Amino acid sequence: MKRKGIIILVCIVAIIVVSCTIYVFAGTKKAENLMSEYLDVKGYTQTEIQSIDINHSFINMVLSYNEWNITVIYTDEPMSIYSYSMKDGNIIEGGVSGTTDKEDLKH
Repeated sequence: MKRKGIIILVCIVAIIVVSCTIYVFAGTKKAENLMSEYLDVKGYTQTEIQSIDINHSFINMVLSYNEWNITVIYTDEPMSIYSYSMKDGNIIEGGVSGTTDKEDLKH
């Protein structure tokens, strides 16, 4: 009986882990597509973007923060990190961090 309970517990944990992994993978793809569309609408090309990093946080969901955080580094401003988030299927501008002076920001 004890062994059966352990097997059921392991199966439940495995299902939760697989479900979370699929959720994050699908959400990351959605965020990538939305961010690409957003940057296209703003007039940016792929050569103007050095990197796009998408992060998900389950803790942010619990704390009612944006669960998807997106950081973009542009090729002409490698010392500035532009922050965005995805909420309700929309990209929201967050802010800028880095060593570039505020007056010199281009995006």
